[in-house]
Amino acid sequence: MITLPISLIDREDLTLLERALLPLIVRHSFSWGEKSKPLSASFLAQSLRHSTPEVVHALDALVAKKILKTIREKTAEGVMILYVMEPIQTLQSSAVLVANTTQYSDNNHYLNLSNEAFQELHVYALEACDREGLRRELFDDFNLYHRSENRRSFDWHAEFERWIRRSLSSNVPALASASQIEESKPSSEQFEMAQYFIRRLASVDPQFEEPFDVMSWARQIQYLIQTDNYTLLDIKSGIDWLFSAKGDWFRPNVPDAFHLRKHFKRLIAHTRSFRDGAAKLPDGINIFDIIGRK
Repeated sequence: MITLPISLIDREDLTLLERALLPLIVRHSFSWGEKSKPLSASFLAQSLRHSTPEVVHALDALVAKKILKTIREKTAEGVMILYVMEPIQTLQSSAVLVANTTQYSDNNHYLNLSNEAFQELHVYALEACDREGLRRELFDDFNLYHRSENRRSFDWHAEFERWIRRSLSSNVPALASASQIEESKPSSEQFEMAQYFIRRLASVDPQFEEPFDVMSWARQIQYLIQTDNYTLLDIKSGIDWLFSAKGDWFRPNVPDAFHLRKHFKRLIAHTRSFRDGAAKLPDGINIFDIIGRK
């Protein structure tokens, strides 16, 4: 007789297809006195009489929820990705974690891409579009197409570069207009925040060389605001913490604006107050009066 742990049955974050897959996986994975057997998505789809892409999507969701894990097995047809159940102890600790979670997060923008990796891809795509003078909406088309096709890739940056080349060679109006290019440029406030960061770096490092292209630094500030949903006050607070006595230990990891954006989630965790949701300046106070204009 095979039993499922109660903590797994009582989980509320499972879809109907995921719940249907679990007993099927247990049924074909476990045998008395033997190690659990990894299964392929095609076998499960055939046993469940369901479409393979939907089963793959559900299996990857179970991996993200720490119920299954993937292993790679070399076969005559190539390397196959197989699925196997996590140990019972892992399932129970994962159930406790889910019970304490209050905010939903979609970890599968693509089948094999996390939220953080998706944000990196988004910023990379915007930089590529600005570099080539293309519409930023190209990334939205790229995103929707690959999600609808349940695509996998080992290098999504290269996939987007190929998407750009394909768009330019087709009749799709990929080129951005003059007004779109102007709108995509960083604002004066974002440009001044980049200069503020540069001044802070120069104040503590006598060997610091000011960047020749300040605009590229300002774009990183712009991406923090537009794609990561931070505010100018958040960015200033993170920079100030970095150059305070408390953040001095982490400052070598942030030599430029690119690394500021890369590590900003960690920086803001040390500075932001979550009591009222978002920090605000007092009425009548301008953030750039605090920074000081030059």
